[in-house]
Amino acid sequence: MKHILLGTTALVAAGVVAGSAQANVQLGLGGYYAGAAGLVFDQDDEAGEPGDNTSSDVFRQDVEVHFKGEVVLDNGLAVGATIQLEAMQSSDQIDEVWAYFKGGWGQIRFGDDDDAYEQLAYIIPSASNIFGVDTPYFEFANNFGSGTQAVVQTNTTIHRISGDATKIIYFSPSFGGFTFGLSWAPDRRGEDQYSGIANSNGPGGTSFNNNSFQADDVIAAAVNFEHDFNGVNFIAGIGGGHGNYEAPSPGQDDDTWNARAHMIVGFSGFTIGAAGSYRNNYSASNTDEIDLWVAGIGLTYNWDAWTVGLAWSHGEYGVTNGNTDNLDVIQISTRYDLGPGISLDGMIGVNDYQGSGTSSDDNGKTYDTDDNTSWEAGVGFFIGF
Repeated sequence: MKHILLGTTALVAAGVVAGSAQANVQLGLGGYYAGAAGLVFDQDDEAGEPGDNTSSDVFRQDVEVHFKGEVVLDNGLAVGATIQLEAMQSSDQIDEVWAYFKGGWGQIRFGDDDDAYEQLAYIIPSASNIFGVDTPYFEFANNFGSGTQAVVQTNTTIHRISGDATKIIYFSPSFGGFTFGLSWAPDRRGEDQYSGIANSNGPGGTSFNNNSFQADDVIAAAVNFEHDFNGVNFIAGIGGGHGNYEAPSPGQDDDTWNARAHMIVGFSGFTIGAAGSYRNNYSASNTDEIDLWVAGIGLTYNWDAWTVGLAWSHGEYGVTNGNTDNLDVIQISTRYDLGPGISLDGMIGVNDYQGSGTSSDDNGKTYDTDDNTSWEAGVGFFIGF
């Protein structure tokens, strides 16, 4: 089963100095290296269609290095921090960074991190660590080709409101299998800023409250339940968040909210699960309210080092003028575990985008500019460290 959070940690001893006090902190180096080769062997590639003038083969990689430090004080309080570094050149070089205080009462986290409902989310099961129909590392379909008005590249049940904005998060301890989380982000000030926004970082002042495309005062919550019933592992959870657009379009409601849920059952090597998400008023640039929702189901089977799976997701995305775009993703996936946290992965599937954008050729004939059916395949690997 694949949880939204991935990665393992190896610890080495180090020291961290704060002012004149020194604590013996264990500095951990973790992260992951994911790489893949993809092939699109059938797509809509006529003039003006999404596949027009696009490549049918590609190499991709996604790499992060995580620095983690923690010390347990004499009173039993654990204090630590995490810094996630993008290992390839990026305009957003530091991905997430936070500090935390942890005890028997739970954990308080402060920094640039995901909303509470994303932290406790399980996505649609996939055999692969890198491919999938829900929030994958790699997707090869060319939905955003020449002339297209497509809304998304692939489906996800993790619809972010505040992103990695600086926030405070509380995670509870487990109560009979139940855990919950709460988070609040007052603004997008912090790591996850749009470029070019004045006064977005630095020590002075506060951020502007009229930045386009941003939501502030984002409150999020989630609850998760996990229990083993005589060899049957059961996981279920719900969560959601609410925020207010700082600069909505004239006449547009400034409220935006998201709700999601998941349920996963595992037994005798089989894992079957479903997840879904609904996002209300998901764009701050439309004069009318447009919503989206995504849902899907997946089944995997594991034996020895092998895992195979079949999954499907469907998304409906509101666009302007009351139209709706639809995306269906179906994949057969496989994984071979070379060792703990190291896998070889494969995928074959179809990405079918049915959009509402149209155009006309020189003869006045109307055609769809963003419909795209892509058959694709991929092989790759995942190394957690």
